[in-house]
Amino acid sequence: MKNHRIRLRHTVGGLVAGILLTLASGAPAQAEETPVPMQLPSFPVQVNGLKIDNERSPYPVLTYNNMVYLPVKPFADTLGLEVVWDAARGLKITRRERPLAIRPTVELKDKASVSRRYDAVLPGFPIEVNGKSINNAAEPYPLLLVDNVSYFPMTWRFTRNEFGWRTDWSAKEGFQLTTEQQKVLHRIIAEDTEALYVEAESNRMLKVNKDLKGDPSPVDDKAKANVSQLAEKRKPGVPFAGDPKQAAVRLGDSVYYDNIELMSLKPILEKAAAFYESQTEYVNKGLDVQSKIMKLDDRTVLAVISISSFLHIPPPYTPYTHEAFIIRDGKASSVPDLTQVPTRVVRNPDGSFWIVSEAADRMTSRTPNVNGQLALLDTSGQLHGMNTKLGEKDIDLLAATADGLTVKAYSDRFKAYHDSFIPLDAEERETYYLLDLQGNGTRLFLYKGAGRGYVDSKGHIYVVDRQVNRISDLTSGQSRTWWDYELKP
Repeated sequence: MKNHRIRLRHTVGGLVAGILLTLASGAPAQAEETPVPMQLPSFPVQVNGLKIDNERSPYPVLTYNNMVYLPVKPFADTLGLEVVWDAARGLKITRRERPLAIRPTVELKDKASVSRRYDAVLPGFPIEVNGKSINNAAEPYPLLLVDNVSYFPMTWRFTRNEFGWRTDWSAKEGFQLTTEQQKVLHRIIAEDTEALYVEAESNRMLKVNKDLKGDPSPVDDKAKANVSQLAEKRKPGVPFAGDPKQAAVRLGDSVYYDNIELMSLKPILEKAAAFYESQTEYVNKGLDVQSKIMKLDDRTVLAVISISSFLHIPPPYTPYTHEAFIIRDGKASSVPDLTQVPTRVVRNPDGSFWIVSEAADRMTSRTPNVNGQLALLDTSGQLHGMNTKLGEKDIDLLAATADGLTVKAYSDRFKAYHDSFIPLDAEERETYYLLDLQGNGTRLFLYKGAGRGYVDSKGHIYVVDRQVNRISDLTSGQSRTWWDYELKP
């Protein structure tokens, strides 16, 4: 051990977590080195909310040079790790694809062992973490053995990058470990005077007090149906719907509506022609041009042109583009920032309009680039692209009033929402704004994380976190987190 200088780096509150991994069978080989002493910590330790009774645990938490080694044998499933020992291949530690949502438990001895001495040595067997071979001798925090029990130290690259765990430290609470959680709470869809209604896993619905006190309670099927109706009614504006009696037409290389030219098709046609000229095995089938026309008021029409090209590629993979236009007083203007079919239109009391294209909630073959887009047509007829104005790739509409909108603006939707593995302390950021009817934005809150927002009848902004089962009331500053095992039916 004397050749290993264990230094403190990448820690929370000066502490780094380690993991005890008891070998399934056989006694591991040990290196011939002088043992080094380890101690019981002088501070509290918590694993997924469980306070460890360290003095009575048969596998105690240990410290060495201010580094925490957390015993994991009783919590292997809770931590979402598979641990395999093979006499020939050594120790393999692998992160499970899905947390098991198991309540942590620990064995306790009748008497405390506060005076016992714990000596550690380096192991002599191979080690793999998530399929990667570990050069244990070169690690600043090597795996150690205490009484033939393997203690695997968690440096920053292991806790965060390999396992995605979060470590916290405070003088009051001590060392706290939060592992990857099974997501139970999904989004708030409705409310009553006292409670929020939250969609949960397995097609469940839970009722949560607005003050976030107490535990969520299940909602029965009859009440669920009523809540779903309330949720549909509270959506701002009306769905975008084309008039089946109205359509744009293609004349030559351009698209027209009511004898007004909306766009030229020449750039798309030229790009296709160049491709088919170089790729003669494919047949050029031209373009498919579709339109949806919605009358907004007596002066204003919203037209959306959808163009599919390279028709030799079968759906749903056929390339396509969408162009949106406002037609007012005989003139057509392209709607900025709107490259998708609108989903909703919100008419304001002053005669202005919000045009909304909602982001895809789940990734499919057709939705990897479907983002939240928002544009404003003000009373003077000027169009404002709000994504460009706020500098964000996505905008979600949360609530509409006579004075404007409450929205969430963010970027990297699928990095935050659909990556199969994101560390719990990933630096995602989402900003909540109030937008007035002139397109000006007032920043309300910055949410450190990724979540689904909801605005209640009193204007409070709630966020259901995307990674852990946490609901935050940004307006009051209150927050509540539940462990996954607490929310299981």
